[in-house]
Amino acid sequence: MALTPDRRITLDGPGAFDIDLVTDASMPAEGYRLSIESERLQVRAPDALGAQYGTAAALEALGFRFRHPFDTFVPVTPELDRSMIDGEIHAPETRVRGLHLHTLHPIESYYAFWEPSPGSTNDAHRIIDWIVKNRGNYVQWVALDDILESSRYAAWKPFTRELIDYAHARGVRTGLNMQLFGMSNLQLAYDLVDSESGVADQIAARLPAITKDLPFDVYDLSFGEFFGADPSLFIAAVNEVHRQLAVLAPQAEMHAIIHVGNNRVSYMGEDLLYYFLVKYADPDIVSDVHSTMFYTLFETTSGAYNLYDFHEHRDYLYELQCAGRRPAYHPETAYWYAFDDSIPQLLPLYVGNRWRDLAGLRAMSPCPEIPLDNQLLFSSGWEWGYWLNDVTALRASYELPALPGELVVSAFGHDLVRATQPVLDLADLQHRYLHLLSLMPYIAGRDVAIDLGRQLGIVSQPDRITFQDIVSSGDTSVVKAPLFMLRQYRDELDAIEFSDIGDDRWADELRDGYEIDRLRVQFVIATYEAVIAHVEGDEATARVRDEEARGALAAAKVVVTRRHAALHDTHHRRLVDKSSDENPNRTFYQYGYLYNADTLCFWQRELLQVEGILGRTSVAPPGCLLP
Repeated sequence: MALTPDRRITLDGPGAFDIDLVTDASMPAEGYRLSIESERLQVRAPDALGAQYGTAAALEALGFRFRHPFDTFVPVTPELDRSMIDGEIHAPETRVRGLHLHTLHPIESYYAFWEPSPGSTNDAHRIIDWIVKNRGNYVQWVALDDILESSRYAAWKPFTRELIDYAHARGVRTGLNMQLFGMSNLQLAYDLVDSESGVADQIAARLPAITKDLPFDVYDLSFGEFFGADPSLFIAAVNEVHRQLAVLAPQAEMHAIIHVGNNRVSYMGEDLLYYFLVKYADPDIVSDVHSTMFYTLFETTSGAYNLYDFHEHRDYLYELQCAGRRPAYHPETAYWYAFDDSIPQLLPLYVGNRWRDLAGLRAMSPCPEIPLDNQLLFSSGWEWGYWLNDVTALRASYELPALPGELVVSAFGHDLVRATQPVLDLADLQHRYLHLLSLMPYIAGRDVAIDLGRQLGIVSQPDRITFQDIVSSGDTSVVKAPLFMLRQYRDELDAIEFSDIGDDRWADELRDGYEIDRLRVQFVIATYEAVIAHVEGDEATARVRDEEARGALAAAKVVVTRRHAALHDTHHRRLVDKSSDENPNRTFYQYGYLYNADTLCFWQRELLQVEGILGRTSVAPPGCLLP
């Protein structure tokens, strides 16, 4: 494919096509119009981003799909789908559309954006290109504290400057996330304040390293989780960061993340969540209003972070929107930690839930004339089909379709057309059972830190009735309602037909994800039934159910081995192995984000817990936090 001086893209080989690019200043910013003129594809756009979006749309009409940053679907012979050439003007409904690449997690984008090397530069460029192809215009990543070491910093700074410059050349704005207080820094983020005295001096010592000659467009401030500072110190420190950034990086916006959690404070006569103290800081600071996991702003959150809904975040988003403050909505497309892709699970319910948020924010806003200004997607891994979550959420923020299924249809194209309905059925089923009926805590995993947090009253993902709860109380009835619903989920899951969805690598990935979903719920039911039978004195049934759980685990190992031999990531086993000299990793987690999925650690932990209760083993369950 070549761009000729007359602004024409030529697609060579079988099924050759020309795509003409025409500048049209009358169109809305970042818009495009795709049409057929004299049997040639024509893209009209007012600017560089619009031209890139229109060109991507033209290639999609020829059968290409930009699903994974490192793995574009290229048809053997491009064939024009004339139904996709609507001649309409397409323009963004949300001004800022981008990804927050959570590089505190050992995910693909950590290696691409934080480990300086020519290969990382190439990967980061591909991710930026992929964001553009999916109608995005912003990318942000998280700074780690290893750059406090001079040798690391010396390599990091020019590497990072090149990424900023490349993004800007593509029309993409860039942001860097940092943390304010070291006391709340649980994941080795780059923080600004380590003690409560001399705050301004500490900020002055840390900010220049990430601002001098690094023209980020946004600096986004985080406040960690679970532990907080005195409200007056919090507000003063946030304002001090804003004051110093105005001098050091006058070109940049300052944002602050409104996290979730139930650590409440009293300030100015108001009882509020700790993170909402940002509302008392400088009004020029943009609020990034966060939600977690697949939960929405409008439905139950099942106790995630000790909250049963996110109405306070939704209402604050509306308040800022109506005041013309241009807030950002900051939802997640993967949570990773012991919850979704590290189990592993294929969870297309993220697609519908991110659509529900955008549709709800539009339909229920008290100020409907003011559109959502910014959607910033918290991205944490792309294997096991999680690329679908980012692709569809980015596209939805550009143009929101009438139904979420349209997003899947677009992402799947002709090659995955037979997978469309099964995936939509799976997403609807998960929304009903895992989300609305709060069964996800049973499907998710629990590591030693989650169990310890429960004892301390610290909750992140939703809680569940554990095996030990049943044994300690001797009351098996407490878990029979969720077990009844889990069996219904299993039966309806089994009825979805995934066998005939295609035979390429993309269909294989979806089929493996569906199979692991089935095996996971079978395993969960069998382990709970084993414990119930044991407590009720039926040891024969307990052993049968234990063997069923073992069988599900053995089958899951086969699926995981097959899937991890066919990852989209081409860097050998960095996503599934421990950290090493060949696989460097400066995050808190010294392994790739699929390590626990590869070892099925959460399954192993649960099986050993059950077999310990049954008296079948004395082996201690793995912690699944540190390898």
